[in-house]
Amino acid sequence: MLPGLQAIGAKCQERRRANRWTQADAATRAGIHRTVISQIENGVYSGSLKALTLYLNALQLVLSVQSAGLPQMDELETLFDDD
Repeated sequence: MLPGLQAIGAKCQERRRANRWTQADAATRAGIHRTVISQIENGVYSGSLKALTLYLNALQLVLSVQSAGLPQMDELETLFDDD
């Protein structure tokens, strides 16, 4: 399991429960199978981005991507500090 997938799944589950939807309700609203909902919420989903997006849209959530970025010089100095 990847930490990002777990975080996405936890947020989806939180929103679904706040809406008082079962996984079956969410699947119907998103137009995907209930097992896909389960996989997403458990952080083990490896299917299409389309299905994930359909679920996020049903929950009124948006997937965004951020760059992890490169370490700054001062961060590199502490990584290689010989003291």
